[in-house]
Amino acid sequence: MRLRSPAAHRRRLGRSFTRLWVGFTLASSGDGLSYGAVPLLAVVVDPRPFAVSAVAAADSLPWLLVALPAGAFADRFERGPVMALANTLRAVAMLATAFLIASDRMSLALLILLVLINAGGRAIYYSSLQAMVPGLIDTRDLEQANGVLSGTEAGAENLVGPVVGTSLFAVGQSLPFVTEAIALMSSCLPFVKFRSKASPETGSSTSVWEGARLLFADHRLRVLLVLVACLAGLQGMEGGVLVLLATSEWGVREATYGIFLAAGAVGSLLGSILADSLVRRLGSAPTLLGAAIVSGLGYLIMASAQSWHLAGPAFALVGFAVGTGSVVAISLRQRLTPHDLMGRVGGAWRGIVWGAAPVGALAAGSLATLGGLRLPLVLAGVLQCGAAVVLARPLYRSIRGGVSPSS
Repeated sequence: MRLRSPAAHRRRLGRSFTRLWVGFTLASSGDGLSYGAVPLLAVVVDPRPFAVSAVAAADSLPWLLVALPAGAFADRFERGPVMALANTLRAVAMLATAFLIASDRMSLALLILLVLINAGGRAIYYSSLQAMVPGLIDTRDLEQANGVLSGTEAGAENLVGPVVGTSLFAVGQSLPFVTEAIALMSSCLPFVKFRSKASPETGSSTSVWEGARLLFADHRLRVLLVLVACLAGLQGMEGGVLVLLATSEWGVREATYGIFLAAGAVGSLLGSILADSLVRRLGSAPTLLGAAIVSGLGYLIMASAQSWHLAGPAFALVGFAVGTGSVVAISLRQRLTPHDLMGRVGGAWRGIVWGAAPVGALAAGSLATLGGLRLPLVLAGVLQCGAAVVLARPLYRSIRGGVSPSS
């Protein structure tokens, strides 16, 4: 299997996509800084478990609340300026965070408010970004384009960013937030010149709910949504107990937990880069179903592990499968969605799929209390493999063996 460099991918995808990638990389680098720094700031502001979990919840809540209107913005307005405005708002929130820290005025309520503003702006920015991609490239190259973006996200937000963010926080608590604000403002320069707006079709609805309606009315999208939502919920079960398993069962020290997480990020990066090659060799449906089974088996290996020597590689394998599956699922959804509904379908999709992860995490906490820390991973592995088997035939039939890159 030939592995092209990210630079080679971008050259093939054209200048417009390269410009989008530059802005995306800057914004993702900023997000990575806050992913490392915000949890540490939450502990400094209020170390009680409920307070820290409330800050974490504030970072995911907007995806449920803002997903539908964010999709409508992506279909109604010019997407580039919407992305620039959203990231400008986020930069202001980060500067406010830095100022409150420097002036010793930060409180739990203010931190939660600022995290909500940042996450809400990111939901708007991300919806417009994903809706813009199909209009910049040939449909045959969707896996390539989404692979480049997903790989960049894995490297910047989940691998390098948190490490840099925690290091800057140790130097000065306000420093990572000032740096993130600069990165977000810089990302606006490539975005603001884009003019990408959905062309409304004759008689088409402008309702915010039209995307959700199509998701459930179109059999192909419905089957894909059910599969991916199941996988997201089960991945949430894994994430809900991961830190406890790593530190209490696998011998990972708290100081090296970030390195353990990096194993998953490296796997996700490789999976994102290789997704296009796998789809061209195997087809969309086999690749997606294979990724589901591989990650399910990875959960089972992690559940049986007695140390990080086995759990770490298994976590990297899960990351590889998740990275691959995400690229394939997003590309399929984009191919199956009318252009004038790209934003609203994407918004409804993210509201459902990303909303399933915290539900899985809450379920993992209850299961771990009843049956031990390993039980959630065992159930996640078994249920994920079972879901892939049960939904294999409907998925093949609904998209005719997987919409090929040449379609």
